[in-house]
Amino acid sequence: MAKKKLYRYPLYLLARGTAATLALLPRSVLLLFARGLGKISFALITRQRDKTLENLTFAFGREKSPEEIKDLAGRVFENAAMTAAEILKFPEMNPARIQKIVEAGNAEQVYRDLLARNKGLISLTAHIGNWELLAGAMASLGFQGGVIARRIYYEPFNRWIVGLRSSVNVPTIYRDESPRALLKILKKGGIVGILPDQDIDSLKSIFVDFLGRPAYTPVAPAKLSLASGAPILPNFLLRSERGKYRLLMGQPIDPADFSKSDDAVHDLTCAWMKACEEVIRKYPDQWAWMHNRWKTRPEDPRFSKTLKSSQAEA
Repeated sequence: MAKKKLYRYPLYLLARGTAATLALLPRSVLLLFARGLGKISFALITRQRDKTLENLTFAFGREKSPEEIKDLAGRVFENAAMTAAEILKFPEMNPARIQKIVEAGNAEQVYRDLLARNKGLISLTAHIGNWELLAGAMASLGFQGGVIARRIYYEPFNRWIVGLRSSVNVPTIYRDESPRALLKILKKGGIVGILPDQDIDSLKSIFVDFLGRPAYTPVAPAKLSLASGAPILPNFLLRSERGKYRLLMGQPIDPADFSKSDDAVHDLTCAWMKACEEVIRKYPDQWAWMHNRWKTRPEDPRFSKTLKSSQAEA
């Protein structure tokens, strides 16, 4: 344990120094550099590359050739690197700069209409495009709230990441905090941002269909929505062709529509997961396929009683 702690601080200093140097580059140059770094990472980081290829083959193996899947996987790494690099630019971004690179369409009006219900709003997105900038874009329009995030247990790294979010006026709410903190934000008419598209075994989850097989999926968004009455808005900030981002919004999900459901948590979870799947299928090069999304398996005896196979329902 002591050896692990010894290298953490030098690694942290190296990361901060490298990030500070890269952030000095103009945005266009930084993104070009990051894209090249993504190509190198795809060649060298074999574990994540193989997982990405495996997941993409499962999802698109019947419609894409191995060469097309490999090309798509390479672009996944490039987009991930560009997203990470752009986050380093947060400290020099102000609302005007954010709005210059984010095409939000009628998002402001949609948000205001949903907030007019006086239930707050759950802004739900996935690890696709630039999810961190999505929260900053909404903050740049004057919306208040916070995003749920995992606490990084090495505190200097944690302060750095939280500070990057704070620089674009986005508060961090740790997911190990009491749910009352989230309900309080919603009750005040604020927005809670959440990214529930990954398999995190420390969170209460259920199995729902995702890309054709059961995926262990957090129930927090559904439970929070049902408890507060706040609608869930699936929305995604996607990289566009012109070096900008485009905000894509799905249909709001009203918890009242599930009041007569035999299992409202399950059905509401299926609804937002389907909204994420549609966008991921349409923009597969921008999602984090290197994550082991199907890590938890339904055949595990711990979960045999909670599995609700959508295939069986169909």
